[in-house]
Amino acid sequence: MKTNFKLLFLLALICGTSFQTFAQCENWASKENKGELENKHIFYRDAVKAKDYAKAYPLWKEIFAIAPGADGKRATHYSDGREILKNLYAAETDEGKKAEMLKTFMELYEKEYACYPKDKKGKDKKSYLVENRAYEMFYTFNTAYEETYPVLQEAYTMNDLNTGYSVIYPYADITVDFFTKEKLTADEALAVHKKINEICNHQISTNKTYGPYYKQVQDQANERFNTIGDYIFGCDYFLKKLQPQYSANPDDPANYRDIYAQLKAKGCDSSVPLMAEIYGKMQKDHQADVAAKKAQLAADKAAWQANNPASMAKKAYDSGDFNGAAAKYEEAIAKETDPTKKASLHFYAAAVYGRKLKQSSKAKSHLLEAIKLRPGWGKPHNLLGDLYAKSARSFKESFDQRMAILAAVSRWRKAAKDPEVASEANKKIGQYANQKPSCEDVFMKPGVNKGGSYRVGGWIQESVIVECK
Repeated sequence: MKTNFKLLFLLALICGTSFQTFAQCENWASKENKGELENKHIFYRDAVKAKDYAKAYPLWKEIFAIAPGADGKRATHYSDGREILKNLYAAETDEGKKAEMLKTFMELYEKEYACYPKDKKGKDKKSYLVENRAYEMFYTFNTAYEETYPVLQEAYTMNDLNTGYSVIYPYADITVDFFTKEKLTADEALAVHKKINEICNHQISTNKTYGPYYKQVQDQANERFNTIGDYIFGCDYFLKKLQPQYSANPDDPANYRDIYAQLKAKGCDSSVPLMAEIYGKMQKDHQADVAAKKAQLAADKAAWQANNPASMAKKAYDSGDFNGAAAKYEEAIAKETDPTKKASLHFYAAAVYGRKLKQSSKAKSHLLEAIKLRPGWGKPHNLLGDLYAKSARSFKESFDQRMAILAAVSRWRKAAKDPEVASEANKKIGQYANQKPSCEDVFMKPGVNKGGSYRVGGWIQESVIVECK
């Protein structure tokens, strides 16, 4: 007769598995020392209730080894074991013992489910055990996120809208952490954010007992997601977020311009009613600004026509007497007390010194004074950028030439903030976009780093942020 070894092996495997399951579910019902085991059960449980876990542990360990299934009707030994172990774990300092405690703690979930898969109401309790396991991994044992996250995902998959509030924040926290470390994409992080809010909103509206708890953890989870909001959320999210800010002060230009810039950066366009409304206000503001500037220019021009140094400077300039024009502008600046007018005089003096007399240092001094007197005015920055760019070739080293161009670009960027010269400044920025030093040149320059500060020499004498291509 031929022996079927494959069949024998399979039978042995089945019997071994059955015995193992039976062994970990064995109870004291048929034990001769049943009374003794019941007493020890009571003793260790009294110690647990008294929170004397050190006393409870050896008693629990002894009875669990003999009758893990207790009386065959309840999973007390498994849940008590977890409570004892996690409390002892917190006080244990020996890493080896802690590792063994953690291993035993986690095994108790599997063993409990193998022996008592149903709760007292006859409901499958695997989802509860998985959720509880995820909670303990995050809060009690600080298990590595890579190990905790799959358990959280399993809990959410099993429980869906009935996921417990205790694991809402852990799921949000690890998701944000993984996104910042590029372990999750923006779409994946958004999916978790959406799921968490679906669960919380459902429970808040339907669960009178625990709804407030879901609201609390929802706020905490969303606050955690807000730390990466600029990277994962789009127009709708920021529209909802900024609408109250706008409604609180809709006529404040600074307020609605700030809101407009934020919404535009997040992909909102003119099809969004709030964007269209704010844009209309900004157009009116711009028209008023233009009219005010034209009126100011007209007033300035009329004043210059009078017999004063500024008017005489203009006449000297028109006649080609640039030295005379510079001298008269200096005289006019010394007499003028109005900050706006004085800023204009500094600008005109700078134009003469820089463009006609080739005295760049004097031109810069006047432009800096103009900027100080009239913050936000783009023309002085624009002219200073022109002078920097024009002087770039005067530097011997190519690297310094390119840094001078960066100094010019820096000034044009400031000028571009003023609508009056924004178009012109932006055009120059575009023209010189390829004039940055190469990143290799920056690397080879001692003491110079990308993103660091570099002092441009010569008459420029200005620190710029190092950029490269």
